[in-house]
Amino acid sequence: MKITKSKFGTVLAAFAVGAALTVAPSASASATVEPTVTTGAIFNNPTGIATGSPEEASKTPEQRLAETRIKGHLLGLIEGAEVGSYIRISVFLPWDHDVSKELVKAHKRGVNVQVIAGDGRFWAVSNLQTELAKQPGAPDSWIRTCKTVVEGKEVIHDACLAKDSTVPRDNVNHQKFFLFSRTKGTGDVYVDNVVVQSSGNLTDADFTRMWNDALTVVGNSALHDAYKAYFAAQKVGAEGGTQISNYPTDTQAGAAKVYFFPKSGDDTIVNILKTVIPADATTCGGNTAVGTKDGRTKIRIAQGHTTRPEVAKQLWELAEKGCHIEIVYRSLENWDAEKNTPYPQVSPWLTRPTTGKGRIILHDLANDERDGTDTHTKYLLIEGTYYNGPNKKIVFTGSHTYTENALRYNDEALLKYEDPAVFDAYVKNFEDQRAASLAERNL
Repeated sequence: MKITKSKFGTVLAAFAVGAALTVAPSASASATVEPTVTTGAIFNNPTGIATGSPEEASKTPEQRLAETRIKGHLLGLIEGAEVGSYIRISVFLPWDHDVSKELVKAHKRGVNVQVIAGDGRFWAVSNLQTELAKQPGAPDSWIRTCKTVVEGKEVIHDACLAKDSTVPRDNVNHQKFFLFSRTKGTGDVYVDNVVVQSSGNLTDADFTRMWNDALTVVGNSALHDAYKAYFAAQKVGAEGGTQISNYPTDTQAGAAKVYFFPKSGDDTIVNILKTVIPADATTCGGNTAVGTKDGRTKIRIAQGHTTRPEVAKQLWELAEKGCHIEIVYRSLENWDAEKNTPYPQVSPWLTRPTTGKGRIILHDLANDERDGTDTHTKYLLIEGTYYNGPNKKIVFTGSHTYTENALRYNDEALLKYEDPAVFDAYVKNFEDQRAASLAERNL
Protein backbone atom coordinates (compact mmCIF):
# COMPACT_ATOMS: atom_id res chain seq x y z
CA MET A 1 0.00 0.00 0.00
CA LYS A 2 1.28 3.46 -0.85
CA ILE A 3 1.97 5.79 2.03
CA THR A 4 -0.22 8.90 1.94
CA LYS A 5 0.13 12.20 3.72
CA SER A 6 -2.63 11.38 6.21
CA LYS A 7 -0.28 8.97 7.98
CA PHE A 8 2.23 11.67 8.75
CA GLY A 9 0.02 14.37 10.25
CA THR A 10 -0.58 17.86 8.97
CA VAL A 11 1.13 19.47 6.02
CA LEU A 12 4.28 21.34 7.03
CA ALA A 13 4.31 25.11 7.06
CA ALA A 14 5.99 26.74 4.07
CA PHE A 15 8.40 28.91 6.00
CA ALA A 16 9.84 29.27 9.47
CA VAL A 17 10.86 32.90 9.59
CA GLY A 18 14.18 33.59 11.26
CA ALA A 19 15.50 36.79 12.72
CA ALA A 20 14.03 39.93 11.20
CA LEU A 21 16.08 41.40 8.40
CA THR A 22 16.22 45.00 7.26
CA VAL A 23 16.24 45.11 3.46
CA ALA A 24 16.01 48.29 1.42
CA PRO A 25 13.05 48.17 -0.99
CA SER A 26 13.51 48.71 -4.70
CA ALA A 27 12.81 52.13 -6.14
CA SER A 28 9.42 51.03 -7.47
CA ALA A 29 8.25 49.47 -4.22
CA SER A 30 6.61 51.15 -1.28
CA ALA A 31 8.89 51.62 1.69
CA THR A 32 6.33 49.80 3.84
CA VAL A 33 6.37 46.63 1.74
CA GLU A 34 8.20 43.77 3.45
CA PRO A 35 10.37 41.41 1.38
CA THR A 36 8.79 38.13 0.38
CA VAL A 37 12.11 36.30 0.50
CA THR A 38 13.10 35.89 4.14
CA THR A 39 15.50 33.82 6.19
CA GLY A 40 13.92 30.54 7.18
CA ALA A 41 13.57 26.80 6.63
CA ILE A 42 11.43 24.95 4.09
CA PHE A 43 10.71 21.23 4.02
CA ASN A 44 9.06 18.91 1.57
CA ASN A 45 6.64 16.28 2.83
CA PRO A 46 6.83 13.20 0.59
CA THR A 47 3.94 10.81 -0.01
CA GLY A 48 6.05 7.94 -1.31
CA ILE A 49 4.01 7.99 -4.54
CA ALA A 50 6.28 8.48 -7.55
CA THR A 51 5.37 10.78 -10.41
CA GLY A 52 4.04 8.72 -13.31
CA SER A 53 2.96 5.81 -11.12
CA PRO A 54 -0.59 4.38 -11.32
CA GLU A 55 -1.23 5.67 -7.80
CA GLU A 56 -0.31 9.26 -8.62
CA ALA A 57 -3.93 10.21 -9.33
CA SER A 58 -4.73 9.56 -5.67
CA LYS A 59 -2.62 12.54 -4.53
CA THR A 60 -4.54 15.54 -3.25
CA PRO A 61 -3.56 19.08 -4.29
CA GLU A 62 -2.29 19.64 -0.75
CA GLN A 63 -0.03 16.59 -1.01
CA ARG A 64 1.40 17.74 -4.35
CA LEU A 65 2.13 21.17 -2.88
CA ALA A 66 3.81 19.67 0.17
CA GLU A 67 6.02 17.41 -1.96
CA THR A 68 7.23 20.20 -4.25
CA ARG A 69 7.56 22.97 -1.68
CA ILE A 70 11.36 23.23 -2.05
CA LYS A 71 11.18 23.05 -5.83
CA GLY A 72 8.52 25.77 -5.90
CA HIS A 73 10.65 27.98 -3.67
CA LEU A 74 13.61 27.64 -6.03
CA LEU A 75 11.48 28.27 -9.12
CA GLY A 76 10.19 31.47 -7.53
CA LEU A 77 13.69 32.70 -6.72
CA ILE A 78 14.84 31.98 -10.29
CA GLU A 79 11.80 33.71 -11.78
CA GLY A 80 12.34 36.76 -9.55
CA ALA A 81 16.07 37.18 -10.25
CA GLU A 82 16.88 40.71 -11.42
CA VAL A 83 18.26 41.31 -14.90
CA GLY A 84 22.05 41.46 -14.72
CA SER A 85 22.18 39.51 -11.45
CA TYR A 86 23.81 36.12 -10.93
CA ILE A 87 22.34 32.71 -10.16
CA ARG A 88 24.98 30.16 -9.13
CA ILE A 89 23.97 26.52 -8.55
CA SER A 90 26.08 23.54 -7.52
CA VAL A 91 24.15 20.28 -7.27
CA PHE A 92 24.85 16.58 -7.74
CA LEU A 93 21.71 15.63 -9.70
CA PRO A 94 20.07 18.65 -11.44
CA TRP A 95 17.62 16.57 -13.50
CA ASP A 96 14.37 18.49 -13.04
CA HIS A 97 12.94 19.74 -16.35
CA ASP A 98 10.97 22.63 -14.82
CA VAL A 99 14.05 24.08 -13.11
CA SER A 100 16.08 23.68 -16.29
CA LYS A 101 13.45 25.52 -18.35
CA GLU A 102 13.14 28.34 -15.79
CA LEU A 103 16.91 28.82 -15.77
CA VAL A 104 16.85 29.12 -19.57
CA LYS A 105 14.13 31.79 -19.31
CA ALA A 106 16.24 33.68 -16.77
CA HIS A 107 19.26 33.56 -19.07
CA LYS A 108 17.24 34.84 -22.04
CA ARG A 109 16.00 37.86 -20.10
CA GLY A 110 19.53 38.78 -19.01
CA VAL A 111 20.22 36.92 -15.74
CA ASN A 112 23.68 35.33 -15.58
CA VAL A 113 23.04 31.63 -14.91
CA GLN A 114 25.98 29.48 -13.82
CA VAL A 115 25.60 25.79 -12.94
CA ILE A 116 28.03 23.11 -11.76
CA ALA A 117 26.49 19.65 -12.14
CA GLY A 118 27.79 16.49 -10.53
CA ASP A 119 26.07 14.28 -13.11
CA GLY A 120 25.54 15.64 -16.61
CA ARG A 121 23.98 12.66 -18.36
CA PHE A 122 20.36 13.83 -18.54
CA TRP A 123 18.14 16.13 -20.59
CA ALA A 124 17.88 18.91 -18.01
CA VAL A 125 21.67 19.35 -18.17
CA SER A 126 22.03 18.98 -21.94
CA ASN A 127 19.19 21.47 -22.38
CA LEU A 128 21.07 24.00 -20.26
CA GLN A 129 24.32 23.33 -22.12
CA THR A 130 22.60 24.13 -25.40
CA GLU A 131 20.45 27.07 -24.33
CA LEU A 132 22.92 28.94 -22.11
CA ALA A 133 25.30 29.19 -25.05
CA LYS A 134 22.70 30.97 -27.17
CA GLN A 135 22.24 34.70 -27.68
CA PRO A 136 20.45 36.90 -26.96
CA GLY A 137 21.02 36.10 -23.34
CA ALA A 138 23.15 37.00 -20.36
CA PRO A 139 26.83 37.27 -21.32
CA ASP A 140 28.20 35.27 -18.37
CA SER A 141 25.96 32.19 -18.38
CA TRP A 142 27.49 28.71 -18.50
CA ILE A 143 27.27 25.16 -17.16
CA ARG A 144 30.10 22.83 -16.17
CA THR A 145 29.90 19.15 -15.29
CA CYS A 146 32.21 17.05 -13.18
CA LYS A 147 33.88 14.07 -14.81
CA THR A 148 31.59 11.06 -15.31
CA VAL A 149 32.70 7.79 -16.92
CA VAL A 150 30.23 5.12 -18.03
CA GLU A 151 31.70 1.62 -18.23
CA GLY A 152 29.00 -0.77 -19.34
CA LYS A 153 26.25 -0.52 -16.73
CA GLU A 154 28.55 1.13 -14.19
CA VAL A 155 28.65 4.91 -13.80
CA ILE A 156 31.80 6.28 -12.15
CA HIS A 157 31.67 9.88 -10.97
CA ASP A 158 34.40 12.25 -9.93
CA ALA A 159 34.13 15.35 -7.76
CA CYS A 160 34.85 18.73 -9.33
CA LEU A 161 37.07 20.14 -6.57
CA ALA A 162 37.93 17.24 -4.26
CA LYS A 163 40.97 15.22 -5.26
CA ASP A 164 40.43 11.47 -5.57
CA SER A 165 42.47 9.13 -3.42
CA THR A 166 44.95 6.64 -4.86
CA VAL A 167 42.30 3.93 -4.39
CA PRO A 168 39.67 3.99 -7.17
CA ARG A 169 36.68 5.72 -5.62
CA ASP A 170 33.31 6.96 -6.82
CA ASN A 171 33.59 10.42 -5.25
CA VAL A 172 31.19 13.16 -6.33
CA ASN A 173 30.18 16.79 -6.29
CA HIS A 174 27.53 16.15 -3.66
CA GLN A 175 26.66 19.84 -3.22
CA LYS A 176 23.09 21.12 -3.12
CA PHE A 177 23.37 24.92 -2.87
CA PHE A 178 21.74 27.78 -4.78
CA LEU A 179 23.01 31.37 -4.75
CA PHE A 180 21.13 34.48 -5.91
CA SER A 181 22.93 37.81 -5.96
CA ARG A 182 19.60 39.69 -6.21
CA THR A 183 16.03 38.39 -6.44
CA LYS A 184 12.50 39.30 -5.40
CA GLY A 185 11.20 35.76 -5.59
CA THR A 186 7.46 35.92 -6.13
CA GLY A 187 7.14 39.20 -4.24
CA ASP A 188 7.70 42.87 -5.03
CA VAL A 189 10.86 43.69 -3.08
CA TYR A 190 14.36 42.72 -4.21
CA VAL A 191 16.77 41.26 -1.67
CA ASP A 192 20.49 40.65 -2.05
CA ASN A 193 22.87 37.81 -1.25
CA VAL A 194 20.43 34.92 -0.97
CA VAL A 195 21.88 31.51 -0.05
CA VAL A 196 19.73 28.38 -0.21
CA GLN A 197 21.43 25.32 1.30
CA SER A 198 19.44 22.17 0.64
CA SER A 199 19.80 18.47 1.39
CA GLY A 200 18.04 17.45 -1.80
CA ASN A 201 18.88 17.02 -5.45
CA LEU A 202 16.62 18.17 -8.27
CA THR A 203 14.99 14.81 -9.00
CA ASP A 204 11.48 13.46 -8.72
CA ALA A 205 12.58 10.97 -6.07
CA ASP A 206 13.93 13.80 -3.90
CA PHE A 207 10.49 15.45 -4.01
CA THR A 208 8.12 12.48 -3.75
CA ARG A 209 9.99 9.72 -1.88
CA MET A 210 12.62 11.45 0.26
CA TRP A 211 12.44 13.92 3.14
CA ASN A 212 14.54 17.01 2.39
CA ASP A 213 15.12 20.50 3.78
CA ALA A 214 16.25 23.86 2.43
CA LEU A 215 17.57 26.64 4.64
CA THR A 216 17.40 30.10 3.05
CA VAL A 217 19.61 32.91 4.41
CA VAL A 218 18.93 36.42 3.10
CA GLY A 219 21.13 39.51 3.17
CA ASN A 220 24.26 37.87 4.59
CA SER A 221 26.99 39.09 2.22
CA ALA A 222 29.84 37.32 4.06
CA LEU A 223 28.06 33.98 3.80
CA HIS A 224 27.15 34.54 0.15
CA ASP A 225 30.74 35.49 -0.67
CA ALA A 226 32.07 32.36 1.05
CA TYR A 227 29.83 30.14 -1.05
CA LYS A 228 30.74 32.14 -4.17
CA ALA A 229 34.46 31.59 -3.52
CA TYR A 230 33.94 27.84 -3.12
CA PHE A 231 31.85 27.81 -6.30
CA ALA A 232 34.70 29.52 -8.18
CA ALA A 233 37.13 26.86 -6.93
CA GLN A 234 34.76 24.14 -8.11
CA LYS A 235 34.65 25.71 -11.57
CA VAL A 236 38.44 25.61 -11.78
CA GLY A 237 38.42 21.93 -10.88
CA ALA A 238 35.62 21.14 -13.34
CA GLU A 239 37.64 22.74 -16.13
CA GLY A 240 40.66 20.50 -15.44
CA GLY A 241 42.43 22.83 -13.02
CA THR A 242 43.58 22.28 -9.45
CA GLN A 243 41.80 19.72 -7.30
CA ILE A 244 42.47 19.68 -3.58
CA SER A 245 42.46 17.33 -0.59
CA ASN A 246 41.63 20.04 1.93
CA TYR A 247 39.46 23.15 1.67
CA PRO A 248 41.00 25.23 4.45
CA THR A 249 38.44 28.01 4.87
CA ASP A 250 35.39 27.90 7.13
CA THR A 251 33.52 31.18 7.36
CA GLN A 252 31.73 32.64 10.38
CA ALA A 253 29.11 35.11 9.15
CA GLY A 254 26.89 36.43 11.93
CA ALA A 255 24.37 33.77 12.95
CA ALA A 256 25.75 31.51 10.20
CA LYS A 257 28.93 29.52 9.75
CA VAL A 258 29.74 27.39 6.72
CA TYR A 259 32.15 24.45 6.56
CA PHE A 260 33.29 23.26 3.12
CA PHE A 261 34.76 19.91 2.12
CA PRO A 262 36.95 17.95 1.49
CA LYS A 263 38.86 18.02 4.78
CA SER A 264 42.16 16.25 5.38
CA GLY A 265 42.35 16.92 9.12
CA ASP A 266 40.08 16.13 12.06
CA ASP A 267 36.51 14.96 11.65
CA THR A 268 34.37 18.11 11.51
CA ILE A 269 31.27 16.46 13.01
CA VAL A 270 33.26 14.91 15.87
CA ASN A 271 34.76 18.31 16.64
CA ILE A 272 31.29 19.87 16.71
CA LEU A 273 29.99 17.18 19.05
CA LYS A 274 33.00 17.60 21.35
CA THR A 275 31.97 21.21 21.99
CA VAL A 276 28.63 20.14 23.50
CA ILE A 277 30.28 19.57 26.87
CA PRO A 278 33.89 20.12 27.98
CA ALA A 279 36.15 17.09 27.57
CA ASP A 280 36.74 16.90 31.35
CA ALA A 281 33.06 17.20 32.26
CA THR A 282 31.38 14.26 33.94
CA THR A 283 27.77 15.16 33.15
CA CYS A 284 25.71 16.64 30.34
CA GLY A 285 23.57 19.44 31.74
CA GLY A 286 23.49 23.01 32.93
CA ASN A 287 20.54 24.28 30.90
CA THR A 288 17.61 26.15 32.41
CA ALA A 289 15.35 26.88 29.44
CA VAL A 290 15.95 24.15 26.87
CA GLY A 291 16.83 20.46 26.62
CA THR A 292 15.31 17.85 28.91
CA LYS A 293 13.16 18.72 31.92
CA ASP A 294 16.21 18.43 34.17
CA GLY A 295 18.42 20.59 31.93
CA ARG A 296 20.33 17.96 29.95
CA THR A 297 21.27 18.72 26.35
CA LYS A 298 19.21 17.18 23.55
CA ILE A 299 20.72 16.18 20.22
CA ARG A 300 18.49 15.31 17.27
CA ILE A 301 19.87 13.94 14.00
CA ALA A 302 18.04 13.16 10.75
CA GLN A 303 20.73 11.64 8.57
CA GLY A 304 20.72 9.42 5.50
CA HIS A 305 24.07 7.68 5.93
CA THR A 306 26.49 7.13 8.81
CA THR A 307 29.64 5.04 8.37
CA ARG A 308 32.23 6.97 10.38
CA PRO A 309 32.69 5.09 13.68
CA GLU A 310 34.30 8.16 15.27
CA VAL A 311 30.97 10.00 14.98
CA ALA A 312 29.05 7.09 16.50
CA LYS A 313 31.57 6.76 19.34
CA GLN A 314 31.34 10.48 20.15
CA LEU A 315 27.53 10.30 20.23
CA TRP A 316 27.68 7.38 22.66
CA GLU A 317 30.13 9.23 24.89
CA LEU A 318 27.71 12.17 25.05
CA ALA A 319 24.86 9.82 25.90
CA GLU A 320 27.02 8.16 28.55
CA LYS A 321 27.44 11.59 30.18
CA GLY A 322 23.69 12.14 30.18
CA CYS A 323 22.79 13.77 26.85
CA HIS A 324 19.51 12.73 25.24
CA ILE A 325 20.06 11.71 21.61
CA GLU A 326 17.52 10.74 18.95
CA ILE A 327 18.43 9.73 15.40
CA VAL A 328 16.21 9.23 12.36
CA TYR A 329 18.34 7.29 9.92
CA ARG A 330 18.26 5.70 6.51
CA SER A 331 21.43 3.62 6.89
CA LEU A 332 23.85 3.23 9.75
CA GLU A 333 26.23 0.89 7.97
CA ASN A 334 26.67 1.18 4.24
CA TRP A 335 28.19 -1.71 2.36
CA ASP A 336 31.96 -1.61 1.85
CA ALA A 337 32.19 -2.54 -1.83
CA GLU A 338 35.97 -2.91 -1.75
CA LYS A 339 35.90 -5.51 1.03
CA ASN A 340 32.43 -6.84 0.20
CA THR A 341 31.48 -6.57 3.87
CA PRO A 342 29.33 -4.23 5.97
CA TYR A 343 30.93 -1.55 8.08
CA PRO A 344 30.85 -3.16 11.55
CA GLN A 345 31.77 -0.25 13.81
CA VAL A 346 28.78 2.12 13.77
CA SER A 347 25.68 0.42 15.17
CA PRO A 348 27.51 -1.22 18.12
CA TRP A 349 28.28 2.27 19.43
CA LEU A 350 24.79 3.62 18.80
CA THR A 351 23.11 0.61 20.45
CA ARG A 352 25.56 0.27 23.36
CA PRO A 353 23.87 0.65 26.77
CA THR A 354 24.63 3.67 28.91
CA THR A 355 25.06 3.74 32.68
CA GLY A 356 23.18 6.97 33.44
CA LYS A 357 20.16 8.91 32.23
CA GLY A 358 21.50 9.48 28.72
CA ARG A 359 20.05 7.49 25.85
CA ILE A 360 20.40 7.04 22.09
CA ILE A 361 17.02 6.36 20.48
CA LEU A 362 17.03 5.18 16.86
CA HIS A 363 14.25 5.52 14.28
CA ASP A 364 14.61 3.72 10.95
CA LEU A 365 13.16 5.62 7.98
CA ALA A 366 14.28 3.73 4.85
CA ASN A 367 11.19 2.51 3.03
CA ASP A 368 11.45 3.75 -0.55
CA GLU A 369 11.60 0.19 -1.89
CA ARG A 370 8.57 -0.75 0.22
CA ASP A 371 6.26 1.97 -1.12
CA GLY A 372 7.21 4.43 1.59
CA THR A 373 9.71 7.23 2.17
CA ASP A 374 13.37 7.76 3.06
CA THR A 375 15.09 10.35 5.17
CA HIS A 376 17.45 12.27 2.91
CA THR A 377 18.08 15.20 5.26
CA LYS A 378 21.51 15.56 6.82
CA TYR A 379 20.90 17.79 9.81
CA LEU A 380 22.12 17.90 13.40
CA LEU A 381 20.19 19.86 16.03
CA ILE A 382 21.81 20.85 19.32
CA GLU A 383 19.48 22.06 22.07
CA GLY A 384 21.48 22.89 25.16
CA THR A 385 25.13 23.60 25.84
CA TYR A 386 27.58 24.48 23.08
CA TYR A 387 31.06 25.94 23.62
CA ASN A 388 30.26 26.16 27.34
CA GLY A 389 27.21 28.33 26.63
CA PRO A 390 23.89 26.95 27.92
CA ASN A 391 20.40 27.21 26.42
CA LYS A 392 21.55 27.20 22.79
CA LYS A 393 19.44 26.23 19.77
CA ILE A 394 21.68 25.44 16.81
CA VAL A 395 21.06 23.84 13.40
CA PHE A 396 23.73 22.17 11.27
CA THR A 397 22.42 21.22 7.83
CA GLY A 398 23.60 20.76 4.25
CA SER A 399 24.80 18.03 1.91
CA HIS A 400 27.25 16.40 4.33
CA THR A 401 26.58 12.78 5.27
CA TYR A 402 28.57 11.05 8.01
CA THR A 403 30.61 8.97 5.56
CA GLU A 404 34.31 8.85 4.71
CA ASN A 405 33.67 10.12 1.19
CA ALA A 406 31.73 13.14 2.47
CA LEU A 407 34.59 14.07 4.79
CA ARG A 408 37.62 13.34 2.59
CA TYR A 409 36.71 12.99 -1.08
CA ASN A 410 33.44 14.74 -2.00
CA ASP A 411 32.51 18.36 -2.67
CA GLU A 412 30.22 19.12 0.30
CA ALA A 413 28.92 21.91 2.52
CA LEU A 414 27.71 22.05 6.12
CA LEU A 415 25.85 25.18 7.22
CA LYS A 416 25.49 26.11 10.87
CA TYR A 417 22.69 28.52 11.80
CA GLU A 418 21.80 29.80 15.27
CA ASP A 419 18.28 31.16 15.51
CA PRO A 420 15.38 29.90 17.69
CA ALA A 421 12.68 30.14 15.00
CA VAL A 422 14.78 28.27 12.44
CA PHE A 423 15.68 25.68 15.07
CA ASP A 424 12.05 25.16 16.09
CA ALA A 425 11.08 24.58 12.46
CA TYR A 426 13.69 21.82 12.22
CA VAL A 427 12.44 20.23 15.44
CA LYS A 428 8.94 20.11 13.94
CA ASN A 429 10.34 18.41 10.84
CA PHE A 430 12.25 15.93 12.99
CA GLU A 431 9.03 15.06 14.78
CA ASP A 432 7.28 14.56 11.43
CA GLN A 433 10.04 12.23 10.25
CA ARG A 434 9.91 10.33 13.52
CA ALA A 435 6.14 9.92 13.09
CA ALA A 436 6.69 8.69 9.52
CA SER A 437 9.16 6.11 10.81
CA LEU A 438 6.54 4.74 13.19
CA ALA A 439 3.78 4.85 10.56
CA GLU A 440 5.87 3.01 7.96
CA ARG A 441 7.27 0.37 10.28
CA ASN A 442 4.93 -2.35 9.05
CA LEU A 443 5.43 -1.80 5.32
